[in-house]
Amino acid sequence: MKKNSYFIICFYVCLNGFSQNVGIGTITPNINAILDIYSENQGFLPTRSVLVQTILPNPLSQHSPAMITYNTFESQTYTPVSVHDGLYYNDGAQWNMAGPNAIMFGDIKHSLATTDHNGWYLLDGRSIALLPTTAQSNAISIGLSGNLINMDDSFIKTKTPTDNMGNITGSNQIVLTQAHLPNVNFSGITALAGNHHHEYSDQYSPIQSLGLATNVLALLPIINVNVGRPENLTATLFSSTSSGDHSHTVNVNSGGLDVPIEATPKHIVTNVFIYLGE
Repeated sequence: MKKNSYFIICFYVCLNGFSQNVGIGTITPNINAILDIYSENQGFLPTRSVLVQTILPNPLSQHSPAMITYNTFESQTYTPVSVHDGLYYNDGAQWNMAGPNAIMFGDIKHSLATTDHNGWYLLDGRSIALLPTTAQSNAISIGLSGNLINMDDSFIKTKTPTDNMGNITGSNQIVLTQAHLPNVNFSGITALAGNHHHEYSDQYSPIQSLGLATNVLALLPIINVNVGRPENLTATLFSSTSSGDHSHTVNVNSGGLDVPIEATPKHIVTNVFIYLGE
């Protein structure tokens, strides 16, 4: 106990006794640091606290800019103000997670969240002018202008040399054309049937006429008289003239309706956010 008290007193005296900087574990502290802690086999262990929500100062009495602590509490549900296990810093208005992964402007993430949160903005096609001033500047700095990208019903794809960053292209439907078929030849010719003819039946109802001529009235034309009109005659079978050994070409319609193929694979539905800072 005396040893710890002695260390605290010495540390306090050192901080107040030097106008420049203080070194712990080194006699040559960095001239740009008010406190330089050096060790080759130990690390700096910050305070461990239980945060409640990012917007609440707890366990502090109020938000304090630059305050750092390691949060040990994990929220049971995900909301824009949830906290998770990790290092947090306070910006004077809320707690912000400092790790474990660094976040850069323009980073993209999928999330089940539905609204903007902690510097992440929903890619819903809105005008950049509607964003906070800082987010507007950061959006322009990474090449965005006019509107945010609208990621509705879209997948993320990596860039090719000819792609423009941030463009939405492609379709969730595929339309097959003849050019998409294999490059092979298909014939539609029937098998040979030798020297043959074709038969067909015909049924008709003829009108038979009787022509009468007279010597009395030589100038009169021949008189045609209908003498019979059969009501029902049996069909007669006829044969065409033989055409030699030949084949026939057959055309068959596919019956297709040119309906596009739905190409969207099985997937999970999320929202896509971009980090533009706060």
